[in-house]
Amino acid sequence: MFKNKIAVKLTAGFVVIVLISMLAIGIFFIQMFREYVFDSREKTMLASARSISLAVADSLQTNSQMPGFGGYMRSLDTLTESKVWITDSKGDPTIMSGMGQGMGRGQGQGQGRGMGTGLGHQGNINNLEPLPKEAENVIQDVLTGKESVSESFSSVYNEATLTVGVPIVDTNHAIIGSVLLHSPVTGVTETLYKAVSILVVSLLAALILAVGLGIFYSLLFTRPLKAMNRTALEITRGNYSARTGVERKDELGQLGNSLDTLALELGSTINQLFQEKGKLKDIIASISEGIVAFDTSLKSVSFNYALAEIMNRPQPYLKEDMEKDLGFLEIEVQLTKVMDEKKPSQVLKDWLGKKLMFIFSPIVDNNGKVTGSVALVHDISESERLEQLRRDFVANVSHEFRTPLTVIRGSLEALVDGTVEKSEDITRYHQRMLLETRGMERLVGDLLELSRLQSGKITMHKETIHIPSLLADTVKSLQTIAEKKEITIEYLSEQNVPPVLGDYDRLRQLFVIFLDNAIKYSPNNTKVSVETRFLENNSLSVIIRDQGYGISADELTHIWDRFYKVDKSRKGNSTGLGLAIAKHLIELQNAKVLVQSEVEKGTVIEVKLPCERG
Repeated sequence: MFKNKIAVKLTAGFVVIVLISMLAIGIFFIQMFREYVFDSREKTMLASARSISLAVADSLQTNSQMPGFGGYMRSLDTLTESKVWITDSKGDPTIMSGMGQGMGRGQGQGQGRGMGTGLGHQGNINNLEPLPKEAENVIQDVLTGKESVSESFSSVYNEATLTVGVPIVDTNHAIIGSVLLHSPVTGVTETLYKAVSILVVSLLAALILAVGLGIFYSLLFTRPLKAMNRTALEITRGNYSARTGVERKDELGQLGNSLDTLALELGSTINQLFQEKGKLKDIIASISEGIVAFDTSLKSVSFNYALAEIMNRPQPYLKEDMEKDLGFLEIEVQLTKVMDEKKPSQVLKDWLGKKLMFIFSPIVDNNGKVTGSVALVHDISESERLEQLRRDFVANVSHEFRTPLTVIRGSLEALVDGTVEKSEDITRYHQRMLLETRGMERLVGDLLELSRLQSGKITMHKETIHIPSLLADTVKSLQTIAEKKEITIEYLSEQNVPPVLGDYDRLRQLFVIFLDNAIKYSPNNTKVSVETRFLENNSLSVIIRDQGYGISADELTHIWDRFYKVDKSRKGNSTGLGLAIAKHLIELQNAKVLVQSEVEKGTVIEVKLPCERG
């Protein structure tokens, strides 16, 4: 657990660095001290050995024992602080310091003048202390004419020792012996032990100090990091108002400020994303078309509310029901094709009497990978119906114009060719052409009137109107037409009814259309009645009844369409636009209309007009 803490790692690293540094410096200085002591002692011993070598050489040159030489040899231990051996040319010791022997001729190996025959043995050689082991290598080097130094550790002295050797050279530069000095480097080992002890104590003190400083600086370093970590965790939980609170001028302060800036910008960005998501959700919810999103496994992910209405399903539209309905439509093949080809496609499906258009589009991410698909569902039933109405309208207009034009053309051709010669026949042909021309004029007038009503460009001149008077005038104007078919118009109206605010000419046109249709499509010797009633909701009801042919229930919903004619009405000379114009007139007057009809029994039309409030 603790090994993963950065504070522990920083403290351990700081301690290791301090310990290694202290240890390296201590070892370096101990080694320097040791080399200094040994170098100083070596130089001293070499100087003493050279002095002894010269003294011995001088004594041999005089061929006699130097006065006081024995005392000199006895005091060499004290003078040089070393054991001193003098060997012959073979390396055998002849004199050792502290023994008091003199120098004599003895038995030498040479002849001639000067020293005589060489170094001789004085006294009992067996009393000489044996040479140290390391002296043998030194003697071999010295007898070759070189000065030699050897370092070793003596178990006798329990100290590091130095052995130096200097050759004894006669006047002929011949090596006649050697001087060996062997001495412990007094105090070096003890001093090194003390230095090591001091180093250990220093390391312990440095360790304690390094641990303390390491913990202090680690906490100083990790405290803002912990604050940043807490802030980052708060950000991951959605708390974008969290701040680090780090106020420093170094890199940690800069990192804290960057994290605070990130939280601020991220909060702002997330807020904007939520706003955009809400807007997108509202937009999708307000779209009249159905929308369904699918994943790569063709499972539905989400859909909007409009889909239920398009699929003729009540709310709430459960996901299970939606998937079941889409399963019946068999759109899986199209979805798979869209995701494989990464191209949109569309297909038409019939569903519960509706014509539905499915537009499929793939969902592709920034790397070009398909992550799903979306289906846009259009209910084109109304569009198809309107398109059919448009086609029917063109066909009906063409038909309505073609019949009179054919009659006019035939009459003109007969007159031009001279086929008709009698004056009464010519007059009859002229009257026929005039009749057809008036019918075409009436058709064009109705089309223009309907166009103005639909475009909203018509001007309404509203005024206070007494409906019973308006109806009486309308009935009177249509009485002549009714008399031709021996149809009686019965008018029953309450005179004390509130006035209506509206356009007099347009209201008269409305009732003329209804009364004209009632007379036109009723058999001879029948009755048409008109009555008014004042209703409690401050509205005036105008009811027109006839005893005509009637309209079937299937055709009632289409009577307001342009050029729509029931079978009985096709025998007349109607344009088929009257009721379409009446529908728009009713809307302009803010009125309502109800139609009831039974075949062979007649039709009842009720118009409800809002009365003027006094």
